[in-house]
Amino acid sequence: MTVKIIATLVWAAVLVGVTMLLRDVEWAQYAATFVLAGVYALIINKLGGASRQSSRL
Repeated sequence: MTVKIIATLVWAAVLVGVTMLLRDVEWAQYAATFVLAGVYALIINKLGGASRQSSRL
């Protein structure tokens, strides 16, 4: 659970940083947010799967 919280905080910082870099290009902000949200979902899903597997052992 702690790993997911840390990953979320790091990912929020990445998202804010990318948004600040692309502040003058609105369409790029939307595209980057969409892509980063997908990657975030995959990472959290993998982290959740790893914690479920370790609890079964």
